[in-house]
Amino acid sequence: MYKHTQQHASVFRFRRFCRAKWAAYSSMHREVTIGRLATRVADSSLAKTATVGAVALMLMQGTAFAQSDREPQTRTLPEVQIVLSADSLQGSSEPAAVLTANDFQQTNIRSIGDLVALLPGVDLRTRGGGDVQGDLSMRGGTFDQMLLLLNGINLTDAQTGHHTMDIPLDITIVERVELLTPAQLMARGIVGFCGAVNIVVADQYRDRLLADLSGGSYGTANAALLGTKTLGDWTLTASAAYHRSDGYRENTDYRHGSLFLQVRRHTEGNDLHLQLGGQMKDFGSAGFYSTTYPDQYEATRTLVASATDNFHLSTFHFQLSAYGRLHRDRFELFRDGYVDSVPTWYSGHNHHLSSLGGLRLRMTHPLGIGELRAGAEVRREGIWSNVLGTADSTLPSPYTMSAARTSATLFGGYGLSRGRFSAEAVALGQANTQFGPNYGLAASIGFPLSTFHFQLSASRTFRLPTFTDLYYQSATQQANPDLNAESSTNVELSVVSGQWPVGKFSILNFQLSTYYRSGTDIIGWVRPTEADLWLSMNHTSVDALGFDVSALFQLPTFNCQLSYSFCHIEADNRGLLSSSAIDHLSHKAQLWAMAHVTDHLRLKAGASLRHREGQYVEDGETLPYGTALLVDAAAEYDLLRQDNGTPTLTLYVEGHNLLDRPWRDLGGVPQPGLTLLAGARLAL
Repeated sequence: MYKHTQQHASVFRFRRFCRAKWAAYSSMHREVTIGRLATRVADSSLAKTATVGAVALMLMQGTAFAQSDREPQTRTLPEVQIVLSADSLQGSSEPAAVLTANDFQQTNIRSIGDLVALLPGVDLRTRGGGDVQGDLSMRGGTFDQMLLLLNGINLTDAQTGHHTMDIPLDITIVERVELLTPAQLMARGIVGFCGAVNIVVADQYRDRLLADLSGGSYGTANAALLGTKTLGDWTLTASAAYHRSDGYRENTDYRHGSLFLQVRRHTEGNDLHLQLGGQMKDFGSAGFYSTTYPDQYEATRTLVASATDNFHLSTFHFQLSAYGRLHRDRFELFRDGYVDSVPTWYSGHNHHLSSLGGLRLRMTHPLGIGELRAGAEVRREGIWSNVLGTADSTLPSPYTMSAARTSATLFGGYGLSRGRFSAEAVALGQANTQFGPNYGLAASIGFPLSTFHFQLSASRTFRLPTFTDLYYQSATQQANPDLNAESSTNVELSVVSGQWPVGKFSILNFQLSTYYRSGTDIIGWVRPTEADLWLSMNHTSVDALGFDVSALFQLPTFNCQLSYSFCHIEADNRGLLSSSAIDHLSHKAQLWAMAHVTDHLRLKAGASLRHREGQYVEDGETLPYGTALLVDAAAEYDLLRQDNGTPTLTLYVEGHNLLDRPWRDLGGVPQPGLTLLAGARLAL
């Protein structure tokens, strides 16, 4: 692994190439106008904007539904599915698990975070309520080792994994979520250390309007509006949402809103996809990062955009994507107006403005008995800050430091599929201006056996340190600018089966996946038990071994989803306390059930049992995370329905953590107890 690659002539040439190709972008990145743009995004009230958007959506939909000569529009959802059936597996690029709109509509989850946590093997360590912040990981990995894709676009933040879940979406607009392993990512030309979640926005609907209002415990109020309109070859999907709460304990209040627009144009031989979204979050952060300072506060602003065009040239199929993300974060160790006095040593709030931009090209071409796949991507990640990076006097206030890096990636592979047999191999090479060259490899083979389908894959992948890993300094943390990239070798065997009739039951989409990951030079924040200072370092080697199993049981009036995940970590922590690297879920069991009591009344219930390894320190005492049992339930009544049985107006009540059990995902952050909500949903 090379460090300080400016010492090598080859990298000098690479950097000149990247600077030439990215001159326009770099210039824009350095201009004060970006800071001003982000400030406008940050200071505008998306709650008010959401109201304007809501009116626009209703007017748009009113035009559609006012036409008496049109047939009534109904909402058509994808087929109920938890994971891919055996017949749909076509190589390692297919997702390891899928949850569709019908799947999570059979639960009483109301947030993107809860939706992602339904996936087997996924761990979402939440801070507070209302989806204000969550650390996403899977299969024993850390939150910095996990990617988040939006419609296949990698928008993962390079500042820190704490912001991975800052995406401008409401659950009402999601069509499905997919779980992707490192080998499946490699087949897409994406480097992922332990995996990724891909969120796909709904667009396979006719004209429709959906509104959802709810409120309940702790002064919680939620509003969401979704509209879809088709105009010839064009389909427009837009959503607006706003959420607020007084908080379930001191300094846990929040407000956040989002706007999202998706435009698609589909014609023969061409598919154009555009997306644009913005989000604001303001929330009290009581003990989120340190129990020593409980009066913390955070405000984030996110802007994402991408354009993807799928087109054909002769027998070649191309996918060209351009994308970008801006994320502004203001962290207050002492919340403004919340504390009587601030210590003299406190120099002020932390300010960060992170950006990423990229251009990606992928190509497929039939060749021989299979298909050739290749692609290239250039991606630039940067940050302005008063904490992270190196001193930079050219930046506008409040930023005084900056850092940036550019990656150029090439990948190619070959895959074939004959009936239920498939095989694929992919190689990937990447050069980074800060960390030099690295590589990834993946291979897979799929074959049937009786009624089952087996998929065996192996991969080698890596991860670059975040800007926080490299530069963050505080009274309790000290980063390391000389970190190396971490790498892993992964092996996975999955078994999938379609429908099994068992008496009156049908078992749908049964899947069992076993995996082994061997990681080296793992980056983590560690400290001796008796010390107060956390250090970032390439900690040690960490190996993960486990399995995920999931299935759906179905009767005419009853559905039940089951999943269980087990993960065992082997790591030599050298007697040090780790903040995240080994605080993993070793057991995760989930059960969701829905029963149709009458044509109009549905009852839902869910339970999750999670055992987390590791320890945390609170009030000077070291405590184990242990086991948490959470029980939820909901009742829905269709007050109005269309002639075809589709609900038009639905009233619902729901309860979360019905047993009022105390539990923690992260030390020092107690989670909400019993929470009750009631609301109404209108679908046209």
